[in-house]
Amino acid sequence: MGLFDRIFGRRRDSYLGPTDRDWRNLVPQEVNRVPADEVGRRRAVRSRLPAVFGAVLFALMGYLLWVALEDSTPTGRVALRYKTDGFLPESFLRQVVGSSPDGAARDVRAIKADLESDNQVMSADVRRRADGSLDVSVRERVAVARVALAEGGPIVVRLVSPDGRTFAGLGYPEATVRALPEIRDFRMTGEGDRLSVEGLEVVGPFLLTARQDHERHYRQWASVSLRDCFGAQDDAPGSNLNVTVRAASQPSDRPALVGIVFSTANWRQELAMLPRIDVDALLRRPGVTSQSYVLKLSIRNRTYNPPVPEPRLVPVTASVIR
Repeated sequence: MGLFDRIFGRRRDSYLGPTDRDWRNLVPQEVNRVPADEVGRRRAVRSRLPAVFGAVLFALMGYLLWVALEDSTPTGRVALRYKTDGFLPESFLRQVVGSSPDGAARDVRAIKADLESDNQVMSADVRRRADGSLDVSVRERVAVARVALAEGGPIVVRLVSPDGRTFAGLGYPEATVRALPEIRDFRMTGEGDRLSVEGLEVVGPFLLTARQDHERHYRQWASVSLRDCFGAQDDAPGSNLNVTVRAASQPSDRPALVGIVFSTANWRQELAMLPRIDVDALLRRPGVTSQSYVLKLSIRNRTYNPPVPEPRLVPVTASVIR
């Protein structure tokens, strides 16, 4: 610093060092800020409109391109990508796709409708990729029982879904089908996918709940008789579901439990009661003399007057499940 600066101080327009290099520190800045009132908010919204319109236009163009690809008609051999949550083989998909002269080149909505027309298919998602290939994802109905039909020839086994529909069970392993409870003593009309069995609208949800919440018991059931099931009249007196228990599931050193009776009106409460009953201890009590018993869980017990307390074990006789 010179003598002049030491006596009179540094001039205001002289260089003050690195911190004063930015001209903004020397010249006051007037920033035109957006007012915080209603006018300012409107200005802010208007300033964003071009970006919003651009994004909407871009999304619309993408959607139109996707629709064009979905409805496009590819030429040549079309690749198929297939996925299912059940047992339907890919050959089923190829059969459905090949049932039309256009094959996989036809509209994806038509392929979806043809897939879902089969009772085994609950829903199907069909999409076409940019290269013309098809992505097909199938969700199948769950089988909770089986029904054997003698339609004027060899016995045909169809599977039963929780919503009361029957389907062919294409692709199901034989061991899986045999492990399902069999529906017996039923009344039916129609055939094939149009088959209607009276009482399936009751026994379907019943078996699904048993399978989900009480699988150990469900796996022991060999069959369900609909002889005393009155279908939609599930609250009618004496309307029951008669379950037969697999003999192989019973110990050989005590009397066997051969059946369980549920009422069609209160089967949910009775299913919840089942795990709390120690059937093994009851069958090993002194005084148990019969070789086999049926467990009656019919809470309402409308077949006796006066009613007999339930649940109870009943020795097997000719009229035990009446």
